[in-house]
Amino acid sequence: MKYMIGMLAATIALPLSAQGLLLSDFQAGLSSAPGWSWQGFADRVMGGRSDLVEPGIVNTPEGLALRLAGKVVTRGGGFIQVRLEKEGERFDASPYAGVELVLSAPPGGRYYVFLRTKDNVFPWSYYGALLELGPGVQTVRLPWSAFKAESSMRKVPRVQFLESVALVAAYLDFEPDLKIYRVGLYRQ
Repeated sequence: MKYMIGMLAATIALPLSAQGLLLSDFQAGLSSAPGWSWQGFADRVMGGRSDLVEPGIVNTPEGLALRLAGKVVTRGGGFIQVRLEKEGERFDASPYAGVELVLSAPPGGRYYVFLRTKDNVFPWSYYGALLELGPGVQTVRLPWSAFKAESSMRKVPRVQFLESVALVAAYLDFEPDLKIYRVGLYRQ
């Protein structure tokens, strides 16, 4: 099952910092930068049994966030995700050092960031990095070197051909509840 997450208000890509690029900031009312859109889906698209609660904007004590929730069932698949996808042409992310996220989740889950580039030809192909989350809202920076190939033609992601950045709950039977406040790219 696929879900499209509608845009709140987007006019331009705002800087994450003096050297970064903001792709999505729910607290600021920017669901996605122009040319990017959110999609949500579960392993059921490939015959799995996980369930995705329709992704939506939630109001938390820390502000607005996109919520990734549902139930991950590892037998037959084992993931749910929301993906920020580049529409049309691929995005050249090579001027940036990696992905910066502002997130929160209760303890006990297993969350990842998946990248897709033009080198990921199969639906199950991606570059993944495990998110190490503690309590509360956190800012996490993942350099490109943190992403490992899974069923990819190349071992290192060619980020000059970036197609998407996904937040994923996977590989553990649990009920995820990830809050996504901001997604961007950072420079050194």
